[in-house]
Amino acid sequence: MSTNTMERLLAHPPETVWAAMFAPEAAEHWLGTVASVLPEREGAAFCWLYDPGARLPYAYPGRIEQLTRHRRLELLASLYSCDAEVRMTFELIDQGDGRTRLTLRQEGFPEEGHGRFERDGFLHHWDHFLELLGDYLDGTPHNYHTMHGTELGVIPVGAVRGEGLLVQGVAIASPADGAGVRAGDVIRGAKDMPFDSLDDLDAWVEAHRPGDTVELLIGERVVPVTLRAKVYAPA
Repeated sequence: MSTNTMERLLAHPPETVWAAMFAPEAAEHWLGTVASVLPEREGAAFCWLYDPGARLPYAYPGRIEQLTRHRRLELLASLYSCDAEVRMTFELIDQGDGRTRLTLRQEGFPEEGHGRFERDGFLHHWDHFLELLGDYLDGTPHNYHTMHGTELGVIPVGAVRGEGLLVQGVAIASPADGAGVRAGDVIRGAKDMPFDSLDDLDAWVEAHRPGDTVELLIGERVVPVTLRAKVYAPA
């Protein structure tokens, strides 16, 4: 089993950070959810619901394994693309000066099959989520889904070096949807860049502009796609 570990130094006390982790209105910003149920109780079920324009909303369900208020939260969450669960442990360490060191450890990703894609996806997304949590606490909230001005429309699980990017879903009527990209496809890359990680995908999207026609490599197929300006759903 594989593990991810990351941390952030937040300019707020543990009590404030803890409250933001549980508040549904905060999760809309730092987690990008449309709904969030995270009871402050050991043994309770939780669920984060996402709807980024995919054919169906999708959820990350799980349960709260351990909870020590303002200090430690341990979650067990189902992985999307394989029959496994990931254990997520949040540790809040009071730095004594109004700041908190937040450490997140994720473990349980299978080392074979789709678990490798999940590991990359969790590492990539949660690295951004913790950054957005800091922004939210600082009073300058952003949303993960508005980070690019150019849209491909692929909702990825994650990527594996040398293999490509596993597609979880495709946004309705997006450029990828119109080009025939579907859930379960593995995009090896574009003609101008391999996709060895989700950071590669972000950098590639950022380097292109609406109206650019690109070629994706899916298996042995070459799939032309014309990118467009990102379309945001109304609040």
